[in-house]
Amino acid sequence: MKRSSSLAVSLVILLIFFYFLYEYKVFSRLGEVLSSLNPFYLLFSLLFYLSTYLFRAKRFTVMFPRISTADLTAVMCVHTFFNNVFPFRSGEASFPLILKKLFGVELSISSGALLFARLLDLASLSILFLLSTLVVAAGRRELLLIPLLALIVISLLIFVALKLLKALRNRFTVIGALFYFFNQFISFKKLSLIALYSLLTWLFKFVSFYFILKAGGVGLDFFQTVFVSTFGEITTVLPIHSIGGFGTYEAGLVGGFKLMGIKTSYALTVAFYFHLILLFMSAILALLGWLYLHLRLRKA
Repeated sequence: MKRSSSLAVSLVILLIFFYFLYEYKVFSRLGEVLSSLNPFYLLFSLLFYLSTYLFRAKRFTVMFPRISTADLTAVMCVHTFFNNVFPFRSGEASFPLILKKLFGVELSISSGALLFARLLDLASLSILFLLSTLVVAAGRRELLLIPLLALIVISLLIFVALKLLKALRNRFTVIGALFYFFNQFISFKKLSLIALYSLLTWLFKFVSFYFILKAGGVGLDFFQTVFVSTFGEITTVLPIHSIGGFGTYEAGLVGGFKLMGIKTSYALTVAFYFHLILLFMSAILALLGWLYLHLRLRKA
């Protein structure tokens, strides 16, 4: 999709999204949620969210041991913010560019490492989502079909992804870089450690999400939070992901909330609040990461 077409689609999504915000009187409801926020829960959420950056950095430290965890944590802060804000996952390009500029890592190698990390992210997210669906469905009989459907869909996605990666490894540079990176740099010990850090990343991320909802007075337990928020996270990899994820991310969350029996008007309000807090925390950490990298670049 051309850049102009992508921007046009993003703008259309934003217009539709703001229409629904107006139609369901979300702005007035949002004021009520924000006025009763619990700052301590928000602080807990920020700390757990920061921990996810640390775990992401640790797994790349395994791949690039000459780069410190502090440096990679700062890179993760900036990189994640760009991913959250830019449409169509275009923010992914910031990671290899920063590693090239600051640490001299070849673009093909860092791109392969990033794609490898994303595959492990998908595996970790799938594990936690399947676990959450089993727990949630145990208390809601109408949801018993979801764990089975989720398992079938995830299995098909993994099968198709592996087939595509193998078939396209010689046609696309980034996929070829993935195989090259894996063959040259990854051992079973490293794979196990990186997989562990990936799982911890998502575990702490969902704990952060739990405290965001709790701060806003939303009474979901941890597994319900994983179940609902996964629908929002899935939208970030869609080809129609909008600017800042506004509209698309909320749509995923509202779908999850609706499955939990929450009314659309309240679900949309909570989804919008949730997304705003998430972007705000991401922006704070991105600023700190950028300042750290800026100072480091001046010293280099």
